[in-house]
Amino acid sequence: MKKALKPYSFLFYFLSIFVFFILGGLFSNFLGVAKNQGLAGGAIVFFYALMAALGALVLAIIIAGRVKAKIIIVSNFVLFSVLAFLLLLGYLRFLEKEKNETPPQKREMVPKPTVPVQSIRHIVFDNEMGQGFFRPDYFENEKIFFYSPYGENAWNGVAEPIDSLVFAKNQNGQYIVQYAPPYFFPEMVKLDYDWLMIKVLTSGKFMVEVEINRETGQTVLLDKFSGDLVYWPEFILSINSVEILEKHPQKILVKPLENAAANLTAYEFLQPIAVRGDWLKVNLTDGDFSILDQGWIKWRSDDELLVRYNLFS
Repeated sequence: MKKALKPYSFLFYFLSIFVFFILGGLFSNFLGVAKNQGLAGGAIVFFYALMAALGALVLAIIIAGRVKAKIIIVSNFVLFSVLAFLLLLGYLRFLEKEKNETPPQKREMVPKPTVPVQSIRHIVFDNEMGQGFFRPDYFENEKIFFYSPYGENAWNGVAEPIDSLVFAKNQNGQYIVQYAPPYFFPEMVKLDYDWLMIKVLTSGKFMVEVEINRETGQTVLLDKFSGDLVYWPEFILSINSVEILEKHPQKILVKPLENAAANLTAYEFLQPIAVRGDWLKVNLTDGDFSILDQGWIKWRSDDELLVRYNLFS
């Protein structure tokens, strides 16, 4: 029993604790015990690692009291080698992660300012409407990677990223775009209202093709599961109000039919409340948004938007 109190035995205990704490954490992570557990995931991994370390300590005390001193000393060398290997492996993995998560452009140069985004109170699309919009989930993903639509296996979600968006919180706790390539010019960006919408041209099983620059028409692929795909009907119902365009004059009708009677009620705003194909049901309101009546207008025709929409009041 005296051997259990020797300095080499105490070293044996400490090395056993550290080595098996790390191994316990790695093994629990490999088993996926913390998957989909949110903030509790780290605590779960720590618990498993701690249990492994305590178990190793108990076993080390038993072994130290029963085996020869030479075996304990050799075990110390073995445990120290394992610990050094694990620490080196962790350091190399950390360096690789840092390298992979930093966009190439950010490593090689100071990115240019992104093209200023136009005011989004009134927006009219003169080009292809697309299927809707992609809203990146920057609350869960601080980096949204871009992929080339022409890369091998790109549509299967296994291509190498070509660029990215990087999000961060400012001193007021609001999300900002910390990094974006100079060609980033989407349909709308107003993060202080949690609005970042990128037009979707093609939706796939794993990826979506988006128009990343509305002036040049440049497209990239985004991971479909890194945000939300908002189709046009859902989007048009989420905005504050719409306006009939002068170049597409139309009457407000009482029914969604071309030959229906016109609603002649005077109004200030048209608020979307329902979509039926190319028809949009709206509330006719006064300046205080009190509802005066209801009617129908056409909001699109083929691939052309017939109304101007206001995101905010």
